[in-house]
Amino acid sequence: MGDESPVRTEVQDRFYRVFTYQDVDRVPDLEFGYWPQTIRRWLAEGMPLDLAPDETTDMFSRTVDDHFGFEHEGWQIPSYTDIHPPYEEEVLERRAESVIMRDEDGVIAERYLHDAERSSIPRFIEFPVKTPDDWARIAERYGMDDPVRTHPEEEIVRARRAQAGGVAMRISFVGFYGQLRNWMGMENLSYAFYDYPEMVHEMVGHWAELCARQIERLPADIVIDQVDWWEDMASKNGPLVSPSVFRCFLQPGYHRVMSAARARGCVLGMVDCDGDPYRIVGNWLEEGVNIMFPVEIGAGSDPYRWRQEYGLVLRLRGGIAKRPLVEGGKAIDRELERIRPLLEQGGYVPHLDHLVPPDVPYGHYCQYLEKKRKLIGR
Repeated sequence: MGDESPVRTEVQDRFYRVFTYQDVDRVPDLEFGYWPQTIRRWLAEGMPLDLAPDETTDMFSRTVDDHFGFEHEGWQIPSYTDIHPPYEEEVLERRAESVIMRDEDGVIAERYLHDAERSSIPRFIEFPVKTPDDWARIAERYGMDDPVRTHPEEEIVRARRAQAGGVAMRISFVGFYGQLRNWMGMENLSYAFYDYPEMVHEMVGHWAELCARQIERLPADIVIDQVDWWEDMASKNGPLVSPSVFRCFLQPGYHRVMSAARARGCVLGMVDCDGDPYRIVGNWLEEGVNIMFPVEIGAGSDPYRWRQEYGLVLRLRGGIAKRPLVEGGKAIDRELERIRPLLEQGGYVPHLDHLVPPDVPYGHYCQYLEKKRKLIGR
């Protein structure tokens, strides 16, 4: 499957026009985000912003984005796929520097106190799904016909207004590996592909139906231009499943949801997958998920290899290594020259390949933005 739906020429959104190879004045100017420690460093170095305490821990701070003058992406139609009813949060054990607790998703984990900067992940202990009986119980909390799955009328009004204004219409979902990992944990899921294959098929089918109905139940005049997927399922050593396991278990879910989106005019699907997912890029492309993001150079992703194999059907977003910004100066120049051919090919929006780390000085980041903007014509 590919781009069977017609491209909407009336959309003025730069992201949409770049990724559909239409005429556009320049590529969009935006970045990925920032570690909280980075923001604190920049404030100490003189970044002229007065941030509330909670804003210094926001990795995707709109205030910081606006300070740098970044553009904002299309219109996000909310998706109502969260657990309902949630589990009651419960502290099971208190320790000197942490608590062990069950969260609203039913996951038991050790979480560190005073970790507002979100610089560490929890230590996962137990997940709610280990067997088919567990799955049957938790599936009830993801009911298809639960009233909480319905889009409020005021959201529809706002979406229609955005659509009429030439904005690209988007909707986001957790991907199939990601959601099953949320339910089971990576180790349990890895075994389940072999020990409980029918359960895995059921879980993927249930999640696919829940997501697809979010699209299909929208009023008929609402267009979907792009589906965004969060699917961190790769490391520097490659994806966490083989292409054949992806095709057998996960790809049918993508097929169901992307087919529903194509019926609404969708020609773009973007997947947020860190690491180096090269071996499964082809699987995604078959289902119309055709924008790879963030193309993490630091983990071994090679956008030129990907483009050589798949051509312009593969769109790219990200792909600028972070380490040259630590050094600054000529190192930034060399890195931007490295991505110039991708920019000239089209279908590429350049930015850093993940959050800005705290060893990047504020001055170097401003230097990078100035040089990048000159390259893209802003």
